[in-house]
This record gives sequence, C-alpha cells and structure tokens, in this order.
Amino acid sequence: MKVLVTGANGLIGSHTCRALLASGYDVLTCGRSGSQSSSHQVGDLLDPDFRSRIMRDERPDGLIHLAWQTKHGYFWNAPDNADWRVASIDLLDRFLEIGGTRAVLAGSCAEYDWTISEIGKKTCETDACVPGTLYGQEKLKLARHCQNLIDQGSSIAWGRLFLLCGPGEYPARFVPAVTKALLAGETAKMSSGKQVRDFMHVADAGTAFASVFESTFKGILNVASGEAHSLLSVANSVQQLVGRGQVSAGTLPDRPDDPPYLVADTSILHDTIGFESKYNLISALKSCIEWWRSHEA
Repeated sequence: MKVLVTGANGLIGSHTCRALLASGYDVLTCGRSGSQSSSHQVGDLLDPDFRSRIMRDERPDGLIHLAWQTKHGYFWNAPDNADWRVASIDLLDRFLEIGGTRAVLAGSCAEYDWTISEIGKKTCETDACVPGTLYGQEKLKLARHCQNLIDQGSSIAWGRLFLLCGPGEYPARFVPAVTKALLAGETAKMSSGKQVRDFMHVADAGTAFASVFESTFKGILNVASGEAHSLLSVANSVQQLVGRGQVSAGTLPDRPDDPPYLVADTSILHDTIGFESKYNLISALKSCIEWWRSHEA
C-alpha cells in the first residue's frame, strides 16, 4: 500500500514515515525541497498543478496530510492559512477521486474555544469549537469538510494536536528557550508559569498518526499525552536535569488570551486506537536537552 505523507520534513513527519516503513508501507513524501529519490516528489502543495500531478502520477492508496503554515510567531494569523485550507481540501478531494481509501489529517487544539478553559477539565473532542485565531478557524473549516466526507462514507480521521516538544523545535518555543538559557548557565525568563499544558514528544505524535492511519477509526480525535503540567513545573524539571542556571518565573507577562488549562482527553487515542506513548515528560525533556547540547557545541 502506497501512502503519501505531506510535511515529512516537519517536527513529526519523519517519525510518521519511520513508523509506516516499519509496518511495511510504501511511503511517498513531497515538499518544496529535499531528496530527489523516487520516493520524494519536489513541489509546492499550494500549487494546484503539483497537487494534480502527484495524485495523477503516483496514485497513493493512503494519505497522511501534516503540511501547513507553521512559522513560529507568524502562523497564528498568517494570511496563507486560508490558502492552506483551500489546497488541503483540493488535495483530499483529488485523493478520493483517484480511488484513495484512507486519509488522516492533522488538526489543532486551536480549533477549540479557549475562552471556556476550566482548571482541571480536559478538552474532549465534543467540546465547543470557537477558534480565536485564523489558524484555528481555517483548520476547523477543513475538519468540517472532512466530517462531511466521512458522513458520505469516506475513511478519514482528523487528529487534533496539542503542544509538542522534542528535537528540532524552533529555538523561541517554550521548552527550547528555557533549555538553551539553562545550558548556558543563564536565567530562563518566563511568565508566571501557572498555565497548565499538555506536552507530547514529537516522536510519539508522529507514531500516533501512523497508528491512527492503520486503524479503522473515522472522525475527530485528540493527539496528545493527556498529562497536565504547569509551565513552571516543566521549567523547573529542565533546570533540575540541566543542573545549572536559574528559572525566573514572572519576569515576562502572562498573555491575556492564554487559556489557564489546556490538556487533552485522550480516551479515543488510547482506548480506541490502542496507542501508548513511549515518552513521559522527563524522558521527553531529556531528549530535548541532549539535542540542544549537541547542537549548541
């Protein structure tokens, strides 16, 4: 079975490909750059001619669509979020037209209504979706398109990702920023740290998407660890593992639109899909620290 994976060069894409290959799938990837091998097609997914060509020429049986606008500090309200939604709908429709049988797409926790976040209440797939960003709004439009196709009989799953951590993250993201400062023996500045979050290691997230693909599940599910940790406890854990530097909570302001509690209910992922994470928070943070140690040398 041939599976097209978009976003294979992203944080989780390589892990998804590795899991699929281990299960015996014929994996095809695409992107604006990368290997010139027959298993990788170079092109821009925002180009309709490229989308048409890859579906017509390669005729994949399966699709895992992870690609989207992800530039740190920009993607939340980037104008091309709408372009990605249009391109994704077209890609999925073309996939089904050529006889594709199974598709899994990456959604986001940003689709949910963060204004009703309650301490201790995990976010379920049936909770209200009122996205506060253009990114979340366009993802939700695509999710609804997928649901319409599911209602018509298509085998599609929509995985809503929560927070990620792991090797290769953008340096300004929370875990890398704290890690880099502490490795340098400096003070890691941060907000109050009272916000509670759900961090999943990128390898677990990638493997989870492969597991969802191999299942028969149709519909929406959360892809996350399901574990709740305050940002301050995460930063303190990094400091203990690094063994130097200091954490200074409250030196940066809390964002007024930041939800106090953003943790996923992962019942479907664990009970229905049967997925089990390889990493807990400490082992995930250790892998992040070791990666930055080797890349800061």
